[in-house]
Amino acid sequence: MSIRLRITLFGLGVAGAVLGLFCAAVYLLLAAGAAAGQDTALAARADAVAASVTGLPAAAEGPAPAAVDVRTSSDIFVMLVDPQGRVLYSTGAFDGRFPSVPAAALTDQKSTVDIGVPVRVAVRQAAGGHVIAAQPTRKVTDDRRGLFVLVCVYAVLALAAAAGATWLVTGRALRPLRQLTGHVEQIGREQDFSRRLPPVPVRDDVGRLTAAFNTMMERLQGGYAAQRRFVADASHELRTPLTTIRNNAGFLQRHPDAAPEDVAAAVRDIAGESARMSRLVEHLLTLARSDASGLELAAVDLGALVADVCRQAEAQHPGRTFHRAITPAPPVHGSVDALTQLVWILLDNAVKYSAAGGNVWVTVTQRGDRAQLNVTDDGTGIPPGAERRIFERFHRGDEARTGPGAGLGLAIALSIVDAHGGTIVAANNATGGASFVADLPLSSSS
Repeated sequence: MSIRLRITLFGLGVAGAVLGLFCAAVYLLLAAGAAAGQDTALAARADAVAASVTGLPAAAEGPAPAAVDVRTSSDIFVMLVDPQGRVLYSTGAFDGRFPSVPAAALTDQKSTVDIGVPVRVAVRQAAGGHVIAAQPTRKVTDDRRGLFVLVCVYAVLALAAAAGATWLVTGRALRPLRQLTGHVEQIGREQDFSRRLPPVPVRDDVGRLTAAFNTMMERLQGGYAAQRRFVADASHELRTPLTTIRNNAGFLQRHPDAAPEDVAAAVRDIAGESARMSRLVEHLLTLARSDASGLELAAVDLGALVADVCRQAEAQHPGRTFHRAITPAPPVHGSVDALTQLVWILLDNAVKYSAAGGNVWVTVTQRGDRAQLNVTDDGTGIPPGAERRIFERFHRGDEARTGPGAGLGLAIALSIVDAHGGTIVAANNATGGASFVADLPLSSSS
């Protein structure tokens, strides 16, 4: 059973219960009003006749010429009764004769009596006798039956209208859900994570669900794209070291009696390429994690973090001089591990492209609502036109092609900065060397 049908049936049940109670109350009130109206009409007729009667007939005259048949008619009729309870005159007849009136009916001003058919009577004294206005109770019974049918018809029409309105409204309200279902099914069939639901202008539950679904699809698309890039990058970059390892292993298999120096060279190549593959896989995993935006962000003291990394870098690279200028600034919104790796990448890059005895300048300042990290070296600088390409994956300068790197360091730095909502740029210094400037947003709590 669909959600639309369940909601419609539930609404129909609630509306039916409420409408049933309402109709019952209306019916009871109107039915009571009909009975009261009958009594009022009978009393008025009895009062009018009693006021006009000046005397009773000497003897029973028989039914009036136009007397109504009380067995079939529901009209009001009038009877004149002497003190002994004999009917002397009547505008109603029962089988062509006077109706008989029980003596008990003369003691009450209004009551229901049986004269062959049940009638409602109003009694008034006049001219020494009684004036009785009577009407068969079928009048009220017929009115109540008609009222009941009318109420039922209106209730059915109201329920049908409520069901139709609920069906239309729920259909319109659930249309985005049907679209979402169709999109999900199509995505499942086509594996197309770039598809999005059309935005819903109204900020209701369905609109929020649509926005949440689109956000989820963006993250899913990013994760899927990161996975594909990881596979593509891994297959691209692992091909060369695997080929080297396979060739050297094949050489050792084909030449078990090879010269010791050749065996040592082959083993050395295998060990070197294995270490290179380990570093490459680690870097690729870092890229994949940052691409998928899986970082846990918190308030981080960037100045203290940079000072700590610089202290460690000085110990690892005694041939370089590190100059620090760290201005106290509010914490940034970031990941400690990722930002530590970012600083290490920039420092290692500065050391790699500067000569022995060179200098590395590291500054941390605040620029509005952002913290700025600047790492500058006095090395060879960036080749003209490569200021942006050096952040691409596996891009390496000509002078570094034989180095131990895989061309992923600055790509990782860019992905870390992007994951933090920041920017990073590279430029040459007028005095030589290169500068890398990363802008990172401050923590909102600051």
